[in-house]
Amino acid sequence: MEFQRPPPDVLPHGLRVLKMLAMADGRFDASERALLETAQRLFGGDHDLDALTAISPDELARRVQGPALRRQLVRAMVIVSLVDGEVSTEEARMLEIYAGALGVDTPDLTLMRHLADRHLVRARFDLARRFFAREKMIELTREKGLGWLARSLAAMAGLREDAEIAGRYRALAGCPEGSLGRAYAEFVTSNGFSFPGEKGSPPEVITLHDLTHVLSGYGTDPHGELEVLAFHAGCQREEKDPFAFLMFGIAEFHLGIAVSPVATGARGMLDPPRVFAALQRGLACKIDPTDGWDPWPLMDRPLVELRAEVGIV
Repeated sequence: MEFQRPPPDVLPHGLRVLKMLAMADGRFDASERALLETAQRLFGGDHDLDALTAISPDELARRVQGPALRRQLVRAMVIVSLVDGEVSTEEARMLEIYAGALGVDTPDLTLMRHLADRHLVRARFDLARRFFAREKMIELTREKGLGWLARSLAAMAGLREDAEIAGRYRALAGCPEGSLGRAYAEFVTSNGFSFPGEKGSPPEVITLHDLTHVLSGYGTDPHGELEVLAFHAGCQREEKDPFAFLMFGIAEFHLGIAVSPVATGARGMLDPPRVFAALQRGLACKIDPTDGWDPWPLMDRPLVELRAEVGIV
């Protein structure tokens, strides 16, 4: 995933439409202002937000050129629509009109319509369908077979332990002090989590998410979870739909929509500066911990060395 820096003469027009969405309910509140100010800092702008005027769909299409920049702008529009904690019918409709003018069609527009219409079950399924754990479960089932899937589901349901998997993960507590494996084992036990394979444990693929917590240093409170999901988004390649990580986090920890079975129900946790900082750290990372990265040969390696190697600062 890459951010495309808008040209200086284009940035204010993007900010104009973002402000329009922020004010679709008649208010420009503190959270919306903070989000636009953070975006300005990210792209080097210093425009007076209060002086920004409305922009028509046709003018926006003339001012903003290039498919990547247009797609990036539409996704920024989605986040602005969510930052106040709800999606109105007016916001969803405005998004569709401006995205249509830009020739951008993303699954996020359907999600926004579900949220505006209060179809929360559909919104949950839409988000869960796009999240990486589902894809990984399918991939591992193809690789390891239905027997592996049956054992994993039995452990998740608390019916029985998968001793082989659980033993492999519990043994990481014996890795050298300061190593990736020891840090992961301490992360699991200090947070009161289950190791994969234990009764009631999450699917094994969640280990990649937990290891990202370890690598990045982000906590497991709602703010930390949003940061680690933003970090994931930065690490992803565009074809893997990196924005899905951000949407998942915003739904779980800002809108309070329970997508995963361990959702906290927290609301209003979106802190734009922290989320953007985490996203930028992910962009600088040389690996994608959720795709194509095998941690097992690295479990005895010092965590400090690994962070330096993969560009986590």
